[in-house]
Amino acid sequence: MDGDEGAEGPYEASCIFCRIISGRAPSHTVYEDSEYIAFLDIAPFSRGHTLVCPKRHGETIWDMTETEIAGLFKIATKMARAVVSAVHADGLRFVQNNGEAANQVVEHVHVHVIPVSMEDKGRFMGRKSFSPKEMEETAAEIRSALESIM
Repeated sequence: MDGDEGAEGPYEASCIFCRIISGRAPSHTVYEDSEYIAFLDIAPFSRGHTLVCPKRHGETIWDMTETEIAGLFKIATKMARAVVSAVHADGLRFVQNNGEAANQVVEHVHVHVIPVSMEDKGRFMGRKSFSPKEMEETAAEIRSALESIM
């Protein structure tokens, strides 16, 4: 790694997710523990679109241990319940891309938790934009829903 030592351990200075994890970049964080973090996607496919990441930098899922992968999906599953509840979605998509060919944009392992409504069934979902106020309100709703789940 050609990074630095952050509050949570080594990170990659060029990685936006590592900068979020270390507090060097802003985010609408909805969950955080010693190993994982979840925050709203800045270019979401739907209201509540959340990214769940391990704090330890790794570019693809092959850079993780089986235990870390299990932990990532355990947190993603809890986040999915909270997100669906908070935004009153009818369903959700988990998306986990590995490598440029798979459309991985940020080279840090992450799972997309994308809430969907019946109106979105069978449709291509384009990226949306929400105001900072809408993003913070959504984050607060997800954090509240998460409290009742955990």
